[in-house]
Amino acid sequence: MSPEILDSLQKRFGSADFSRYQVLRGQKYDFCRLQNGATTASSVSFFSNPIGAADPAAPTVFKTLEQTNLVKNASFGQEYFALTQIRTYANFVAQARQGTAVGSNFVYRGYTALLSSAMEQLQTLINTGVLEIKFAQKLYYQIARPFVQCPPGFGIDIQSLASSRTGNAAETQLTDTNWTVRPDHRATAVYNIDPIQIIEPEIQIQAALTFPGGNAPSFLDSALTTGNTAFTPALEVGLIFDGYVIRPSQ
Repeated sequence: MSPEILDSLQKRFGSADFSRYQVLRGQKYDFCRLQNGATTASSVSFFSNPIGAADPAAPTVFKTLEQTNLVKNASFGQEYFALTQIRTYANFVAQARQGTAVGSNFVYRGYTALLSSAMEQLQTLINTGVLEIKFAQKLYYQIARPFVQCPPGFGIDIQSLASSRTGNAAETQLTDTNWTVRPDHRATAVYNIDPIQIIEPEIQIQAALTFPGGNAPSFLDSALTTGNTAFTPALEVGLIFDGYVIRPSQ
């Protein structure tokens, strides 16, 4: 891959000596909260808030390296980046970070026990939306249902959740409780970019997930705590650019 990338750079920017550059496998990623309380999102912008900035949908949550490796607004800084794959992610925030005392026996039961449950809303989310990616305000990619077309290609696979069923009254509203939905996690299930796309240093990057048919589904009071109290679960959606970082050799 390195010769192909360097050859592409040499043809496009012939004045530089790219034989002195090194090509390293890398990712540029950004994960954002989807919903702020009862307010549903009409769009989600990626690569807009760098490390240390507040999440637009959760002002009390500040981005760490776990949420993004962006260090500058809407730019990858002084490095070239060769984009080879686009991946997306959508799932609930880890149980310990939900901000609600859901209890140690919560597991996935709390997401499936209600009518119009959180897991049903997540399934709706995964099958909606349009991802638009622009470089220097020029549209390069427009992908419908990006969580289906651009799955993450990684993750934990949960095959069975039957043991998490407790049998209390709240769970009798549906017969199909304790199920899970997620984008395809197989390593081969990714959206490949061919030919590769070179992202130049300091170029403005705009990436947004929009919902032209209406807002994203609402997760308001769509889950239960172990005490059967309704709460609104926190969700994260993510955009991952997989490829190669190109920078001068040390």
